[in-house]
Amino acid sequence: MKDVYGLHLMMRVANVRNRVALGDGETINKFLVDLVHELDMNVLAGPMVTEEAGEPQRAGYSGVIILYESHAAIHTYSELGQAFVDVFSCKPYDASRVERVMSRYFGDFEVVEQTTLGRGVHWGTNVEREMEKWAAGKEPSYAA
Repeated sequence: MKDVYGLHLMMRVANVRNRVALGDGETINKFLVDLVHELDMNVLAGPMVTEEAGEPQRAGYSGVIILYESHAAIHTYSELGQAFVDVFSCKPYDASRVERVMSRYFGDFEVVEQTTLGRGVHWGTNVEREMEKWAAGKEPSYAA
């Protein structure tokens, strides 16, 4: 995408071959860490992974990892063989790399929904200048 300062990928996958991996918290944890490394991003906090127990069709794991570049998250439904993945970053990346890491951990799957949005599209055509203005606005004000 042109004239943006990052991407937001939202994806729902179904027919995941390795349902056991979808239902394993340690696998979800490793997936998030490897995803961050594959995208050449940096961990700020996490990952945090937790189990959602209950009815089998709603059971699974949710995990999030906070990045210097924003965040990545996954929500799994192992009985259904489905997952939702979200990667929100101020750093551009290739969405196919997300699918590559998913394949390593979960085997074959079908992408049934995917949306990729550019971040900063409301800015002008000089993204660097706009980023500088935005960053300057984040500076704390110490004026009395």
